Formats: sequence, C-alpha cells, structure tokens
Amino acid sequence: MKSVLLALLGFAVAAALSAQTEPTLRIGTITIHPLDVYSDTEAGHGPLYKLADRLHIETRTSVIEKFLLFHEGDPYSPSRLAETERNLRALGFLKSASVVASEPHDGVVDVTVTTQDSWSIAPETQAGSKGGKSTVGATLSETNLLGLGKDMEIGWQHGVDRSRIGVGYTDPAFFARYWKANFGYGVNSDGYDHRFQVTRPFYSFATPWATDISFTGFRQFDHFYGGGVETERFRQKHREIAASFGVALDPNDASAHRLTAGFRFIDDSFSLMNHGVPQLLPANREFRYAFIRYDSAANDFVKLNFVNKDIRYEDFNLGRQYSIEGAISPRALGADRTTSYFRVAAGDGKWLGNGFIMPAVALSSRLDGGPRNTIAGTSVLYVRRGGRASHPTAFFSRLSMSSGWRMDAEQQFFADGLTGLRGYRAHAFEGSRAIVLNVEERLYLGREILQLASPGIVAFADAGNATNGGLTNLMHVKSDIGIGLRMGLPRTPKNLLRVDLAYALNRDPLGRKGWLVAFSSGQAF
Repeated sequence: MKSVLLALLGFAVAAALSAQTEPTLRIGTITIHPLDVYSDTEAGHGPLYKLADRLHIETRTSVIEKFLLFHEGDPYSPSRLAETERNLRALGFLKSASVVASEPHDGVVDVTVTTQDSWSIAPETQAGSKGGKSTVGATLSETNLLGLGKDMEIGWQHGVDRSRIGVGYTDPAFFARYWKANFGYGVNSDGYDHRFQVTRPFYSFATPWATDISFTGFRQFDHFYGGGVETERFRQKHREIAASFGVALDPNDASAHRLTAGFRFIDDSFSLMNHGVPQLLPANREFRYAFIRYDSAANDFVKLNFVNKDIRYEDFNLGRQYSIEGAISPRALGADRTTSYFRVAAGDGKWLGNGFIMPAVALSSRLDGGPRNTIAGTSVLYVRRGGRASHPTAFFSRLSMSSGWRMDAEQQFFADGLTGLRGYRAHAFEGSRAIVLNVEERLYLGREILQLASPGIVAFADAGNATNGGLTNLMHVKSDIGIGLRMGLPRTPKNLLRVDLAYALNRDPLGRKGWLVAFSSGQAF
C-alpha cells in the first residue's frame, strides 16, 4: 500500500513539473485580409458590385494593424483575440470582423484577421418623423477617408428642436494607435455647439492607463412643457472643460478595476426669452469639480446578430459592472460656494439559453444645502432569440423608469414618441417621473436581397407615462400598439432604417388619439 501511494505521489510531482516546464503558446504569423464592400465572390454577381468596389477606397492594412491587441511573439490569449475582434467590429467603417487562431504548431498559433468594409462615402438626404415632428436634412460624409478610418462630415439638419449646419471630424487613431480625437463645430438656429475631445481610453480589459481631455460649449433655447404644449422658453449657455487620468488596478483579461481622477469645470447661465413665468428660470450655476471614480467590469461578452443590427453582429457584455464617483467643487478653486456631487451606477446580465436579461440602476445627486437635482433611474432589457436559421426572430422587452427630486428647473422627463411611446406626439407627457415599457417582436428575412438590403417586420406595444405626481399617478399609463418595417442596410454606416405605424389607445393632454407614423434610422429603443 505504501509503495502504491509513493508511486501516485511520484506521478503527481512529475505531472506538476511537466506542466511548469511546458512552454507557453505564442502568436506566430499574423495575416490580415481586408475585404472591400463586396468580396471577390460577391462582386462577381454583377457589374454594379464591381463598380461599387472601384469607387470605394479599401481600408489599409496598416489601419487594421493599429487596432490589434497582440503582436507576433506575444503569449497567445484567446480572450485578447476576442477583444480585438470586438474592437474592430465597433469601428463604423467596418461591416464585419473576425479574428481566428490556427491549430497550435511548433509552440505557436497563427492568427488570421479578416475585415470587410462598409460603404463609406454617403451623400444623402434625410427625412423622418418622430412623435409627430418632422425632420429633414442633407449630409455628405466619408467614414473611411482615403482608407485611413477617419470620419469627416458636413451637413444640415432640421430637427425636433432646432436646425443645424455643422462639420465634424473623428479619428480613431489620431497621432498614435488607440488615441481617439473628435472635433465638431455647429451653427444652430438658436445658437451654436462646439466640441473637442482627445482621449486614450481603456481600449481593452488589460489596458494599464487611460487619459482624456475635452471641451464642450453650446448656446441654445431650452423648452419647458406642460400639458403637451410649450409653456416657457429660455436661453441656456453651457461650457464644460474636463481632463482626467486613470489607472488599472491589476490589469488582466478577465476583469477590470480602474481608478480615475480629474477635474470638470462647468458653467451654465440662463436668461428668459419671454415674460411668462419667471419662477421657472433656472439659476446660474458654476462648478469647479475635482473628482475621483472607481469602475469595475467583468468580461462576459456574447456575440449575436439579428438583434438590433439585422445581419451585422453586436457584442453585449453580460458581466457585472459598477461605478462609484465622488466630486467636490470648493470655493478655493473659484466656485461661488463649496458643493459636492456623487454618482453610483451598476448593471449585470444573465444568459438564459436563447437570450439574456440586463438590469441596470443609477443614482446621482448634487449636495448643495442638501440634496439637489437628485436623479434615480433603472432599466431592464430582455432579449430572446428564436425562429429558424432561415428566418430568425427576436423578442424584446424594455422597462425604463426615471425619477427626480429637487431637480434643476430645466430638467424634465418625457413619455412620448421621442422616448419610446410611439403612438404619442413629442412632449405629450412630462414631469419629474417617467416610466416607459416597450414590447416588440422582430421577424427578420435572414439574408440580403440583391446584396443591398435585408427587410424585416415588427409588431409592438408600448405603455408609459410622465407626471409630477406620485407613484399612483405615474401608474395611470397610456398605451399604443402598432406594426413596423425594418430595412437592414448592412453595408452602410446607417445600417438600418425604421418605419413604425402606431395607434394610440388613449388620448393625450390635448385630446388627440389615433394613428401616428414614425420613420428614422436605427431602432426605436
């Protein structure tokens, strides 16, 4: 018996030594295959597709290389490859991306990166309707300038609240890999908006540090609503300057724990447009916040298509996430008086076999002679995939709730055609509390027609309300039902067009009910 135990112990020691001496797999050859809007096989289906490829400048291999999280000779990490694929898929100028490792050989694995471009240059006119409000516009954009992944846009839009002429520029690799820049300049019918940001984000779970500097400034008319109509209008001028630096605590591929500190200077001033109800005019505010934030996130992504983007794949993180931020604006930094601020947020997800559920909560408040502008919000998203491979379906349900206490005077929550209550006009129901429930069944065709579009249909029901009253008043919800058309455009940056026909089952504050049409790009929620 003793000899048997000694033999087993010897085998265990030998196995442990063998495991310790077994060499780590490393990355061998990296091969990048950037494909045009149409692959050679797809372009062979007709001269129109070959012409589209000739007119399009293919993404350069050097651009794709900038977004790889690994290099030849690095230790092989499957999660690092999966994260690279997600990062590539998030780039607007790419239709799809895959990062695949070969079978191990000679202590290495070879990696093949395959990407396919979206159609990048997009001269377009836009027309839409949301909540009974028409929108029009014209835009000329290039989302992959010279094949370098840079995005330039010039356009005019007449939106729900204002018209705007503006230019924008986004560079995902500004002066070095992973450094992102965003610039925008707009002249509006009621003022202007300017933005500037240069950031090196936490581009992976194992990124050791990140930094950000930004400026936002705008002047605009703010609108206050009651009973479905505008009751007051005032001018707001806003300026915000922020800078931060963050470090990862024990960076690894499985989870992220990050500490970020910085400052945020905010100035808001208001003036009345009309002589109406001056008590609604918000007080001018000036803050000089020094803040610190802790973020935690687990790496638990699922990759699905036929959810929001039709054929194109999306990534959903079902891992637990939470964030805690505290800030103080002392008089010593030039503020009128010392105030503080805090925000906490958390979210989680769970895979349910053929879909997932994702709840999230958030709470923020400014401490200024007691809690002010305290806002709590919660949401729950449920998605279930179904149908056949040839005709997939997806069932959606989303519940969102918001509630505020001692809110700043310009703050309002809405339940209307702009927030998911599709049978009701913009700003139909407003208040310091809001609830919206959406249920939608989506049926996809499951393939492209003529390699251009992929249509689908939906049936939906919405319910919601917004009020200044308590929970009892909030639960007097208004509802609608309807059907819609979804036109997937997987080879374009817009990706999807939406048309919804909704019937309001209840009257709005102005006594209106019945049919309402909404059409725009993207899903309703």
